[in-house]
Amino acid sequence: MTVNVSIDTSAFDSASAELQRQLPYAGSVALNNVAFRIRGEERSAMGRVFMNPVKLTLNSVLIDKATKRSGRAKVYIRDHATKGTAPSKYLAPAVFGTSRNEKRFERALRFAGLLPAGMYAVHGEMARLNKHGNISAGTYNKILSQVRANSDSTQNATDSQRSKSKRGITKGYFVGKIEGTLGVWKRVGYKRRRSVQPILIFVKKKPEYRKRFPFFQIAEGIARKHIPIELEKAMERALATAKRR
Repeated sequence: MTVNVSIDTSAFDSASAELQRQLPYAGSVALNNVAFRIRGEERSAMGRVFMNPVKLTLNSVLIDKATKRSGRAKVYIRDHATKGTAPSKYLAPAVFGTSRNEKRFERALRFAGLLPAGMYAVHGEMARLNKHGNISAGTYNKILSQVRANSDSTQNATDSQRSKSKRGITKGYFVGKIEGTLGVWKRVGYKRRRSVQPILIFVKKKPEYRKRFPFFQIAEGIARKHIPIELEKAMERALATAKRR
């Protein structure tokens, strides 16, 4: 996701020689001021649109500054991440209104033969969500371990937990169909008071996201309004500086 911000210089074709000499510098200053304004507003919009966005998301709006030679500034969403999914990928559904991409957790379940082809996992009624509205990575790892998506379902368990597992009283996650609903369930309670809670439900329809983050509209609106203002200010400063030399 990229927005290129540039200036139409045709209006300066008949300008004085001094004005034309200062235009590349003043233009780059104006473009960079506008680009930083866009980045600030994009970050503010993220705070309004998303619930407690993580730092990776808030810091994902980047800028390639304009120079006198390039005459263009670029504002874009980071397309890589040290760990996990790049912001440009996980924010795309909110910008374009596209279907959600398959999650790594879903791929792991599918690879283990636990998530049928053509089905997707969505939050169940009893899923515990963090402040960002997601199931934590630690919980996903625990689920994968306990439903045997990993090679050893008790690799992180204590001796006491392994003993309980052998007696069939472990509280934990499993994949199954309860009252016609397939998904990941969690065992709670013991013996006669034991019950199960829906954590993830498997659905056939691919989850979709509506457009709710107007990334391009924000950038275009700011550019239209502020480029003329910033260019005028930058030209005034550049000409004043040139006169003092």
